Amino acid sequence: MQIDMQNVYDHTGNISEQAMPWLSGHKQHLALLPHLHLLNQHLSSKKAVSVSETAQSGLYFSFLGTGAINTVEDINEIQIAYQAKTVSGEFTLEKDQQLSLLQAHISPSLLASILGETEQHIIQHFMNMQEKLANDSGVISLPLTYKNRLMIKPVLQHRGHSISLAGHVYSLIFTLIEQLQMLSHLSHCEDCQSKLFNAQNLLETPELDTLNIEHLAHQVGLNTEALTIGFHHLTGQPIEHYFVHSRIHSAAAKLRQNPKEKNHIVAQSGFSEDQFEAAFRKHFGVGSHQYGQIH
Repeated sequence: MQIDMQNVYDHTGNISEQAMPWLSGHKQHLALLPHLHLLNQHLSSKKAVSVSETAQSGLYFSFLGTGAINTVEDINEIQIAYQAKTVSGEFTLEKDQQLSLLQAHISPSLLASILGETEQHIIQHFMNMQEKLANDSGVISLPLTYKNRLMIKPVLQHRGHSISLAGHVYSLIFTLIEQLQMLSHLSHCEDCQSKLFNAQNLLETPELDTLNIEHLAHQVGLNTEALTIGFHHLTGQPIEHYFVHSRIHSAAAKLRQNPKEKNHIVAQSGFSEDQFEAAFRKHFGVGSHQYGQIH
């Protein structure tokens, strides 16, 4: 089944009758100012469905999740993209799959007027950033950091007039632009790269049983924002995910060698028994007991 995104929601932001057999969810779309829009939408599929959509030209600052995005904790990743022209495409939702999106869309001309730049300068800046930092789809990814979390919260919590919400959205966009500049520097600075690789090596040492990002940043000689942003670009994962991944794979290797030492291995991992089993199932699809039997 294929359905156009324009037909998914009704004028109140609820799922339309046409889409109801396949989808559930909601949408809030706010035109804060001319050329500045804020979207918060959630989709959950009842059956496999293909959704076609059209994206207008402009700058997109997107925050992705699975469940409905009500708090910062519901966001998994930040994506930034410049769309030079209107494009159409489609994506597929499998049965029971969920997708959520909080997104600010701003025109280069509006951003240029706010920053006191020319529109062409803004366009060229983001095109250069995409060339240096984007994936094959032209999207630049950023992790959640302490600083951008602070900027996202008032956008999600806002209940007043749209003009004040626009101010919060501007602050968030400016913060992300600063973080893009930081990422650009980190990606070309050899000394910074060396420090990021050092952090990666430290995370993989068996002696590190707990994660303290501030301490790790101090150890390698970076501030926490730079470490968080640079590490995500280096590995494609947030530091927290990488740490858990490293601990669990190290534990799995030890379990293969000596399954009877499970209690000692769990203690060494830095996780509680419940945390260990949850992480193990997430990474390997089976519990540690079954894993030991299989391998």
